[in-house]
Amino acid sequence: MIKIDKKDSLLLASLLSNCRNSGAKTGKETGMSREVVAYRIAQLQKEGIILGFTADINFNKLGFSAYSIAVKLSNLSKEKEKQIINSIASNKKIVYLQRNIGKYDLVGTILVKSPQELDSELKKIREEIGNSLKYLEIDAFLGDYDFMPSFFKKDNKNHKEINFLETEKFKVSKEDTLILEELVKNSRITAVELSEKTKLSVFVIADRIKKLVKDKVILAFRALVDMEKLGYHRYSILLNISNPKIEVNLISFCRNHKLIWDLGKYTGNYNYVVEIYAENNEQFKGVVEEINDLFGNSIVDYETLIVLEELKHEYFFN
Repeated sequence: MIKIDKKDSLLLASLLSNCRNSGAKTGKETGMSREVVAYRIAQLQKEGIILGFTADINFNKLGFSAYSIAVKLSNLSKEKEKQIINSIASNKKIVYLQRNIGKYDLVGTILVKSPQELDSELKKIREEIGNSLKYLEIDAFLGDYDFMPSFFKKDNKNHKEINFLETEKFKVSKEDTLILEELVKNSRITAVELSEKTKLSVFVIADRIKKLVKDKVILAFRALVDMEKLGYHRYSILLNISNPKIEVNLISFCRNHKLIWDLGKYTGNYNYVVEIYAENNEQFKGVVEEINDLFGNSIVDYETLIVLEELKHEYFFN
């Protein structure tokens, strides 16, 4: 575990809010000079705390629907498990995949443009897993409230929560696609570097990025942080709640809880997923108990997952 000081915490909060801000603007937010900001970012990268920088894309705007795929495996060797994981992870339409301890061994996110396409992709996954599949469950992704910057700075007024509830489509040009592909790989890439990679002018790039942000195709530019390095482990609570009227209170609870960094909204087996970073199982258990105490009368069922590792986190494909 690596301990970070208050300045690094402020810096991580800023980089999780908008890592494309200039060094001067980030310095103003964090009370550091541009040079100190650059040095500290380099050190956080060297220590492996910052893994990279990416852009969060609003898939609904691009005409995609996102679904959560939850898989339980059985009767398989380590070699077969590795083969299955590699096969699922290699599917371009699977943009996220994690391995867990709990009801589901694997949980991923798949992007499709139609129910027929979803059905086709699920058939491929079932065929690949074969007799090792115990069950596979699907939930449609509706929205997401992301509080991650507040994990490092609770009064982070500059952070805008992400949500994917927009439904209006956006026509993406070839130029937009080239820019998005590069920003997802490295959202701190300069306009000059983007120009070299895309063969577009710096002025076109600046204009297109501004429009993509304005039209909420790009929801955020953020750092990827290895929380394990900081002594935090990831957990999930999957909630089936019967009373939709408690949503406002649930959002408020999650927003203000020091260990909760995300609340996802779904339709299917579960309608909310609470994402948590805790130092240990006992701390996580405390969050579960808090939720039960506050919302227990409306909870029909719930499951908990211990997230072992992220196997894939790309969140864009063309």
